[in-house]
Amino acid sequence: MTGEKPCCPAAAARMMKKLTLANGSQVGIADLEDILKEVAGLKLTNGNAIKKELLKKVKIYNYVASSADNEYTEALFSEYKRQYSGIQREGK
Repeated sequence: MTGEKPCCPAAAARMMKKLTLANGSQVGIADLEDILKEVAGLKLTNGNAIKKELLKKVKIYNYVASSADNEYTEALFSEYKRQYSGIQREGK
């Protein structure tokens, strides 16, 4: 994580990124870009390990109801693959 703390509510809002869940609803995730980048930097190759790490890091700064863990996990993994699939292929 960058470790940057927002100076005001407007700055905090700019740090939020929308994540679309499987049911089509969107949720705001604080520091999503940094979380994805940090997990990519771990160079994990197992999909389940990546999913677990993504959800763990998201839960540090965002509330995720335990009943929604699977929905968030799949949406996070889809976004991760969208942004970092080239890194995974290059590493193999």
